[in-house]
Amino acid sequence: MLNTTTVAPRGPNISLTLNQASDGGAPGVIRVLTSQLLAYDQQIGFTRLRLTGGRVLDVKESTDQIDRLVRTATADFARQ
Repeated sequence: MLNTTTVAPRGPNISLTLNQASDGGAPGVIRVLTSQLLAYDQQIGFTRLRLTGGRVLDVKESTDQIDRLVRTATADFARQ
């Protein structure tokens, strides 16, 4: 089973590595629209994302990495 979830890009989006798949399997990659990000905070060993719709995801990337990904994605999207 492939642990990859994608979101149809309707705006700037970033790829993040899930800390643990929802089924308890190996981590996968998820694409998240930057407009879905409400907040994210660094925990020990992972970052917790709070998304629209009450969703919460734990990812491997640090808050600094997520900041850079969001800035790059929005700049690239604006240039299109």
